[in-house]
Amino acid sequence: MDTDLLRTFLSVASIGSFTLAAKKLQLTQPALSKRIKRLEAIVGTNLFDRVGNHVIETEAGRLLRQQAPAILGGIDNTLQEIRDLTGKVSGQLHIGTSHYIGLHLLPNYLEHYIDTYPEVDLNIDFIDSELAYERVLTGDLELALLTFPNQADPRLNHQLIWQEALQMVCHKDYELLNHDNPTSQLSRYPCILPPAHTFPRELFEQQLDALGVHLGKVKTANYLEVIAKLVACKMGWTLLPERLVSEPLTVISKERNLSVRSMGIIYRTNKTLSNAAQALVDLLHQQQ
Repeated sequence: MDTDLLRTFLSVASIGSFTLAAKKLQLTQPALSKRIKRLEAIVGTNLFDRVGNHVIETEAGRLLRQQAPAILGGIDNTLQEIRDLTGKVSGQLHIGTSHYIGLHLLPNYLEHYIDTYPEVDLNIDFIDSELAYERVLTGDLELALLTFPNQADPRLNHQLIWQEALQMVCHKDYELLNHDNPTSQLSRYPCILPPAHTFPRELFEQQLDALGVHLGKVKTANYLEVIAKLVACKMGWTLLPERLVSEPLTVISKERNLSVRSMGIIYRTNKTLSNAAQALVDLLHQQQ
């Protein structure tokens, strides 16, 4: 079986749309449909039912979706192990990184890695931590660099690389600071946080809850850098890592301590890392 057929199937199954999956895979829709038909011919049954503008998996499709990542992972693992028998660090390496890590932390390592291993074709997807988590689980990415979730999935190996302190911050002239005890008034002012159901949002809410801080109105923005800009425009207060706290932002209270944010590497526990991936992991640990 052509592994591209299985990868195409998984894309359609995860997105629920032939059109959107074709865009993601940079295929025409007829070409994608042809792949699905070929796969259905191989397994001898339909894998999708159409419901309006979307598709849903049949019972056979659901079974294949459960098994396909393991099938692909086994094939990829075997091929990479054969390539790695030479001991060379080469070939393709496809990783994911959160936007924050990709902008502020990963560049410290990238140039050294690329200079040291010029035969590695490194591809990096800048994506949200929770999506990177899912794509490593499905085998779409070999490893990812992200904010760790509150509950770690036992199917993944989590290796801590970075820890950063968080601070509650606002504009230095924000009216919240006019109160004698600003932290007791936080619920009266808008809080700007990452979107709901993201790893950073879950972490921030857990931190605030531990301090007994109750949220009032919550506004959202996708990236911490954007949140910092909005807070700098006096749109509310937020939590930020210390490296993003600069003029005109100021810490609301230095007496209310938040715990650190843990970030690092994830990869599947049942997969042997390629030489290229292992070299990156080793470099990240060496330069901590």
